[in-house]
Amino acid sequence: MAKGRKQSLLNGALILSFAIIAVKVFSVLFKLYITNKIGYDGRGYYSSAYNIYVPIYSIALAGLPTAVSKMVASMSAQGRFKDVRKLFQVSLLLFVLVGVIGTALILIFAYPYAKTTEALNALPSIIAVAPSVFFCCVMSGYRGYYQGLRDMVPSAASQIFEAAGKLIFGWIFMNAVVGSGAFFADKIPVLRDIVTDTQLSYAAAAAIAGVTVGSLIGLVYLMIRHRAASDGITPEMLLSSPEAESAKVLAKQLLAIAIPVAISSLVFNLTTLIDNWTVQNRLAAVIENHYDVIARMYPDIVRTQGFAPGMEDLTEKFKSYLFGAYDTVLDIKNIVPTFTITLGLSAIPVLSEAWTKRDLPTVRRSAESVVRITMLMAMPAGAGLVALSGGILNLLYGNSEVNAPALPYISPILMAYGVSVIFLALAQPLVSVLQAIDRMDVPIKAMAIGAVVKIVANFIFVSIPSVNIQGAVIGSILCNIVMVVYGMIVIAGEAELKYNWSADVIRPGACALLSGAAARLTASLLKKILPAAPFAAHPTLLSGENISTVVAVFAAVLVYAVALFALRAVTKEDISMLPKGRKIAKVLEKYKLIG
Repeated sequence: MAKGRKQSLLNGALILSFAIIAVKVFSVLFKLYITNKIGYDGRGYYSSAYNIYVPIYSIALAGLPTAVSKMVASMSAQGRFKDVRKLFQVSLLLFVLVGVIGTALILIFAYPYAKTTEALNALPSIIAVAPSVFFCCVMSGYRGYYQGLRDMVPSAASQIFEAAGKLIFGWIFMNAVVGSGAFFADKIPVLRDIVTDTQLSYAAAAAIAGVTVGSLIGLVYLMIRHRAASDGITPEMLLSSPEAESAKVLAKQLLAIAIPVAISSLVFNLTTLIDNWTVQNRLAAVIENHYDVIARMYPDIVRTQGFAPGMEDLTEKFKSYLFGAYDTVLDIKNIVPTFTITLGLSAIPVLSEAWTKRDLPTVRRSAESVVRITMLMAMPAGAGLVALSGGILNLLYGNSEVNAPALPYISPILMAYGVSVIFLALAQPLVSVLQAIDRMDVPIKAMAIGAVVKIVANFIFVSIPSVNIQGAVIGSILCNIVMVVYGMIVIAGEAELKYNWSADVIRPGACALLSGAAARLTASLLKKILPAAPFAAHPTLLSGENISTVVAVFAAVLVYAVALFALRAVTKEDISMLPKGRKIAKVLEKYKLIG
C-alpha cells in the first residue's frame, strides 16, 4: 500500500468507528421503528430470523476476511504486491463459493430451527434474509482486502450504504405489508399452512428483507469503487515486486490461516446459535409448564396483551413477546462492543506487519492500545447503562402501549449488562489480536470453554420458572469473562507484555464511576423538578423522565471528559494516534493534562 494511504491503528479504527456510528444510528432507528410498529411479538419473529442468520453468515465467512487482511498486510510489508493483487482474485472466488453454501444452509435449517424454537411465524423472515449471506460474503472479500492494505475508507463507506439501504427499503417493504393487511399470505405455497400470525409475521419478513437489499447495495458500491479507484499499489511497486505465487499456492496459504480462525469462529457462532435456541426453547417450556408462575411475574404484560390459559398459540406468542423484549436490551448492550470490534479489525494489519518483522515493541504498544482504548470506551458506557437503564429503555420504547409494560422487567437485564460491559467489549478485539500474532488456537479453546459455560447456564437458569428470560444474561457474561481472562494472559506471554493496570483499568474506571454518579444524580434531581413519568403512563418523547435521561447523558459525558484529563487517564500515545494528534499532545502535555 502506498505509504500516504496507510492508516495507523487508531486512525483506521476511527474511520470505521465513524461509519459504525452512522450504521448504529440507522440500525437503532430501524429497530426502534419496527418494535414500536409491530410490537415485541413481531420483533420476536424478526429476531428469531436474525439469530439464525448472523451465526450462519459468520460461520460462512469464518476466517476468510481475517486471513485475507492478515496475508495482504504481511505481503505488503515484504513488498510482494503482485501476490497481493493475485490473492484478491483467488479469495474472491472462495467468498462466492462460501456465500452460496451459507445461503443454502439458512434455507435448509430454516424450518427445523423455527419448529424447535416454537417460532414457525418467523419462517418468512428467515427465508427473506437468506440471500443476504451471499451478498455479505462477497462484500467481505473486498473489505478484507482493503483492511489488509490499511485503507478503512472502502469498508466504512460500504457499511454506510448497506445500513442506509436496510433502513430505507426495510421501512418501505414493512409499511407496504402493514398497509396491505398481508392479503397475499394465503397465496404462498407451504407457508400458508404454517404461518398463523400473518400480519406480524409478514411485516417482520418485509422489514428484514431490507437487510438483504442493503447488503446488495453495499456490495455494488464496493464493486464499482474497486473498478473506478486505485487501491494505492502503483505500477512502480508492481515492477519492483517479485513474481507472484501460483493461485494454488496462495489458496493453500490462505486456507492455512483461515481454517484455524474458521474453527474459532465456528465455535463462537455455533455457540451463539445454540445459545439462541436454548434460550427460546427453555423459555417456551417454562411458559407451557409453569404459566401461573410466569403470569404472576409479568402481570402488566399479561393484562395488556390479553394472555390467558387456553389462548391459541399462547406459548409461542408469550415467548416471542418476552424474547423480543430481551432482544431490545441486546441492541443497546451491543452498541459498545460494535465500536470496540473496530479496534481489533484495525489492529490486525498493524500487528500482523509488526509480528512478521518480529517487532515486539510495536506488538506490545498496539496490543496494549487495544486494551486501554477499549477500557476508555467501555467503562463509561457501562456506568451509564447501570445508572440510566430504566430511563434509556423508557426513552426508546416507553411511548408504545404494546412495549411499555415490559420495560420494568427488562431494565435489570440492561443494568446487568452494564456491569459486565468491559468483558463484552474486550472479547472480540482480543480475538483479533491473538489471530494477528498467530495464536488462532487460543480463541478456539477460550470459546469452547465459554460455550459450555453459556449453554449450561442457559439450561440451568432460564429453566427456573421464577428466573426465565432474566437468566439468559448470566451465561453470556460468564462466557465473555472466560474469553477475556484467557486471552489477556496469552497475549501477555507471547508479546512479553506487562499490562499497566493503573493506566489501562484503574484511572478509566475512576473516571467512569464519576460519570455514572453524575448521570444518576442529574437524572434524580431533574425527576424531582420535572413532572413524573412512570413506565405505565406511556409518556411522550418530551416527558419529564425522557428529558431527565437525555440531560443526564450529556452531564455524564461532560464529567467523564473533565475527569479523563484531571486524572490524566489519557496518554500521550493515545492522543498522538489521532489525526493531528502530535500537535494536540504537545499542547495537552504542556498543561500536564495527559499521562
